[in-house]
Amino acid sequence: MNNRSVFLSVAAGIIVSLTLGSASVAAQPKVSPEEQKMAQAFEAAPDATGKATAAAEFVKKFPKSSLRPMIAEKLADQIRDITNADQKITLAQQFKAAFNSPAEEEMIMPVLIVGYADAKKPDEAFSAGSTFLAQHPDSVPVLVELATLATEQAKQRNGKFITTGEQYGVHSIELIEANKKPADMPDAIWNEYKALLPRLYQSMGILGMVRNDRAVTLTRLTKASELDPKDPFNYLLISGSLNDEYQDAAKRYQAMPDGAPKTAELPNVLAKLDRVIDAYAHFIALSEGNPQLATMRQQETEDLEKYYKYRHNGKTDGMQQLIDKYKIPAKPKDPFSP
Repeated sequence: MNNRSVFLSVAAGIIVSLTLGSASVAAQPKVSPEEQKMAQAFEAAPDATGKATAAAEFVKKFPKSSLRPMIAEKLADQIRDITNADQKITLAQQFKAAFNSPAEEEMIMPVLIVGYADAKKPDEAFSAGSTFLAQHPDSVPVLVELATLATEQAKQRNGKFITTGEQYGVHSIELIEANKKPADMPDAIWNEYKALLPRLYQSMGILGMVRNDRAVTLTRLTKASELDPKDPFNYLLISGSLNDEYQDAAKRYQAMPDGAPKTAELPNVLAKLDRVIDAYAHFIALSEGNPQLATMRQQETEDLEKYYKYRHNGKTDGMQQLIDKYKIPAKPKDPFSP
């Protein structure tokens, strides 16, 4: 599952939660026979396209119906599950045309952004999302989706959205850390967004890395590793950034003329190397058994051995113990389990 789908699953959770929350209220709504008939037509529609048409007709006829929230939520849920990107975009746009309150628009906007992203239309995604955020700047679901999309584009060497995506990602982190939960968002869903903080910090670290801002990169990735100490990818990125820092320091050191300043600088350079060694060991420990990281793990194991020998008189004594220190302890077996 990619990052984008993880974030959208939270938005889906919002829709499901709201649907369940409104079901008891709408279980016995005071509605006219015609409203009931049109609502039944919506429910009976065989697919999302049919439901979108039925929903639009219902809202046009009964814009203030007590059934409107439930229909909007169910339709948004249907559109979210569509796998065809173009169809998702079309139906999300139809939804926006029929359901135009701020809450309804926020319900569908993350879905529309994902549709654009899946259709490889990032410009349209940012255009739609930025227009919405201009009026609703604190919409965490939309901020998160666009920050994630910017990161994915940066990984694909498209840096067009780095500045905007970073702005949105940082703001989403600020809102979550300040616990500024929207009034209509259930606590359980808000907690899911809070649980996304490690991924958000990681994404912002990647954007900082692409911008070649090493200090910002390390700060964000370190925070991500503190929030999710079991994620090896954080340490892969950290070790790469620290190694770049060490290599630059080593080159500067080698270019210095012999003398007291150069002698005084050597401990600083070696301290940077020790940080690289520690990050390598951390990544190797956490990535054990992860097939997706096997190639990188092999490379970093070779690099770790080279650096470790340099710092320990050509020996690897203690290297495995350093790696083992960062392994996740195995859960004790339940003595009552079969």
